[in-house]
Amino acid sequence: MRKLIEAAGRLFGAASPDDQYAKGLKALEREDYKAALESWLPAARAGHAGAQNQIGRLYDLGKGVVRNAVDAVGWYRQAADNGHGDAQARLAEIYYYGCDAPKGITPTDETLSLLFPNGLKIEQDYKEALRWARAAAEQGVVGAQAMLGYMHASGFGITPDYAEAERWYRVAAEQGNAAAQLGLGTLLAGGYGGKSDPEAAHQWFCKAADQKNVMAWYYLGTQYASGIGVSQDLAEAVSWFRRAAEAGAAAAQRALGLLYARGGGVAADPHAAETWLRKAAVQGDTEAMLHLGHLNSRGAGMQPNLFDAAIWYRAAAEMGHREAQKIIAQMYFAGSGVPRDEMEAVRWLERAAGQGDPQAQLRIGALYAEGRGVVRDYDRALDWFRRAAEQGNSDAVYNIGTLHSLGLGVPRDPAGALAWYERAAEQGSVLAQFRLGTMFAAGDGVPQDYTRAAFWSRKAAEQGHVGAMINLGRFCMQGLGMERDIEEALRWLTPAAEHKEPSAMTALGELHGHWSEQKDFARARGWLERAAALGDERAKLLLQRLPPTDPSDDPTAGPSESPLEIQAPGHLRAVREG
Repeated sequence: MRKLIEAAGRLFGAASPDDQYAKGLKALEREDYKAALESWLPAARAGHAGAQNQIGRLYDLGKGVVRNAVDAVGWYRQAADNGHGDAQARLAEIYYYGCDAPKGITPTDETLSLLFPNGLKIEQDYKEALRWARAAAEQGVVGAQAMLGYMHASGFGITPDYAEAERWYRVAAEQGNAAAQLGLGTLLAGGYGGKSDPEAAHQWFCKAADQKNVMAWYYLGTQYASGIGVSQDLAEAVSWFRRAAEAGAAAAQRALGLLYARGGGVAADPHAAETWLRKAAVQGDTEAMLHLGHLNSRGAGMQPNLFDAAIWYRAAAEMGHREAQKIIAQMYFAGSGVPRDEMEAVRWLERAAGQGDPQAQLRIGALYAEGRGVVRDYDRALDWFRRAAEQGNSDAVYNIGTLHSLGLGVPRDPAGALAWYERAAEQGSVLAQFRLGTMFAAGDGVPQDYTRAAFWSRKAAEQGHVGAMINLGRFCMQGLGMERDIEEALRWLTPAAEHKEPSAMTALGELHGHWSEQKDFARARGWLERAAALGDERAKLLLQRLPPTDPSDDPTAGPSESPLEIQAPGHLRAVREG
């Protein structure tokens, strides 16, 4: 059809679409956009893909016409349907990112409706973006090939396919496309397609860097800073970070600021650190905001400024940074740099919890259980504990066990509590391990079982839990759930006593005055007196029963008498106290 139109045009002396297109290009060179449009319109209506694409660009850029993405897309689509690769590539970009209406324009305005009957906004459409990117890439449009690689790597709107991403990145990278070289390097460095190859990634980053790709400068800095793919060289890292930072890359500004803060590759300079971190922060880099908060709160060579620290923590928190939200919550709890405000603290903590932070979920659950900053609500506490528990937080699992044990928010359920405690203990919760040890020793809601009591007490004691150390020491001393072992008992009770724990001192007094085959009443008295001075009632009672001299010096003392008169049930009280 187009050939027939061109033939008819030549017959009657009219300019052909190709001539009109060429005339428009000359007008474009003169920046006479109105003349260019007038030349291209007849050619475009005659089906000339190049003219259609150029008119799309005029609307896309607002040259000679009112800028409007919808009209731009309309012309690009005509060109794309006619096989124009550049139009297809640009359509892919527009659909991938979407295009909002210009700021300050109200779409409901009647005049605007007349001027722009098709609207002013293009919605994101990943399916259409993928369709047009693939069409352009298969025609050899290098930019579209790079974009197709990015789409498969990012997985926005489609399932990530790193093999396909690498294939398209490599096609474009080998043709010198810097964005593809950067993308290919990123895939290889991260091992997304399988095994990581940081050395090959370094080569591609260098190629992109040679083309002044700012993010390639940044990635080279990270490689030299970490020593991955190259020998670690902090001075070289500083050089690359500085180039990218001076070009405006927020991530590089943050990295450079941190090197100045830590004295890596440069002399430590907190003021330079703050300058670079601030540059990144004002670009919206939340990690930089967080580190500015750290820098101001700790001082690190500057005068600490908790007020400024709170400002930066809050700025990062407002942008959704979970760690910053937890920190600013703690500052409101403590009244540090901000007025003390438990309700505000809870609000920030709940935002972090709502984003799935398990520590925040644990803390907000505890606040609802305690009624601190909120109305006490065991149901909500249980809900938050469950969310944290689902992420493997052992303390949350333990807290659920405690709610079941006490019947708070749920019916009292000792068996259910035991199951939760065992789950937490298996995950390494020292509190759960200690609690299980006391439950099995005392027969608290479970059959008494000293073997299991000793097993869990040992687990907690090995993690430094003083109460568990005392209980385990008593089990060893009295042979409960195991063979009696005085040396092992001393090994656990002595460090517990050094923590100024009176019940450990009392147990040592009992050990030396009763349970040990080699009694040492002077040592027993010493430990009991220390425990009694700290208020331990059992120690006071045992001191009264302790003879003033070694009974071996008293010929009237019977061999079967026990100077301390220790009764078998005595260990249970100590276990519960532990």
